[in-house]
Amino acid sequence: MSQFDVSVGISPRQSFESWAKFMAELEAEGVGRVWVIDSQLAMKDVYAGLIVAALNTKWLDLGTGVTNAVTRHPTITANAIAALAEISHGRAALGLGAGDSALYGLGLKPQKVAEVEEAIDFFQALFRGEEGELGGKKYHLPHAAARVPVYLAVSQQRMCELAGRKADGAIVMGPAQPDMVRQQVTWIEAGLDAAGRSRDDFDISFVTTMSPDVDDVRSWASTQARLLTHYKELPPSLSPFRSEIQQSPDSYDYAEHLSTRAGHRAAVSDELTRALAVVGTPDECVARLRQLWSTGVDTLMFPLTGRNRVERWRKIRDEILAQIIV
Repeated sequence: MSQFDVSVGISPRQSFESWAKFMAELEAEGVGRVWVIDSQLAMKDVYAGLIVAALNTKWLDLGTGVTNAVTRHPTITANAIAALAEISHGRAALGLGAGDSALYGLGLKPQKVAEVEEAIDFFQALFRGEEGELGGKKYHLPHAAARVPVYLAVSQQRMCELAGRKADGAIVMGPAQPDMVRQQVTWIEAGLDAAGRSRDDFDISFVTTMSPDVDDVRSWASTQARLLTHYKELPPSLSPFRSEIQQSPDSYDYAEHLSTRAGHRAAVSDELTRALAVVGTPDECVARLRQLWSTGVDTLMFPLTGRNRVERWRKIRDEILAQIIV
């Protein structure tokens, strides 16, 4: 295991002063990298949060977790990430996806795979200090402080393969079910093979939420259930929940995306929540994480939601991760 990452959003109720303290505390508590969620209708601005984090930490790696190439023109995103790389002295990463809550909340649809591929090529060219082409036009940043790795958020086959072919790493989204994660890793590795790239140089990070309390992760599970409706086929481990999954988008409110108090969290049962997230005693969580780790992922990323997030991280680190690191 290369490291354990954290995914967080900036609550509308949180001041940037307390956010700065929170980032410094996570660094002091041993978090290796923080990915900040970009969801403009549900959370405060991701780039303001990343700059505040950079100015209040020394070695913590920082990235968008994740942004898209639609709500901001890619030249604006590239300029912002280049500034973050300069201010943080090279600790920046760009987490990119096809778009979810940030687009659906505006009545837009996620980008097509070919559009995401064009965006990856564009960002990587600009971060090398070269011209990038987008929509038949070429652009060049006025500055590039450092090379910035581009991670692609993936779930289904074509995006997984694209990550292997073009990105510097993958952020694997989806249920905490080993059969599904293993399939996603296989797709990523197929992309690496197709491009003649080494697996040793590629970071696969899997996102999973975890708690002893099923209600604590129900909102996260409702998000995962909604995303599963886009799958043509479900893995065997989730087939028994097909009907419940198909009904999950009906009540989803994007303004409450990932909120632990979201009304749409009631759309998923205890059983489905336990299937999608890691829930249970420390020993039960350790067993689930070891199964997920055995699929071939390099990094585990834990979303921290709700209140007392530093304390949540301490419990994860001391009661669960300490048993995995041997």
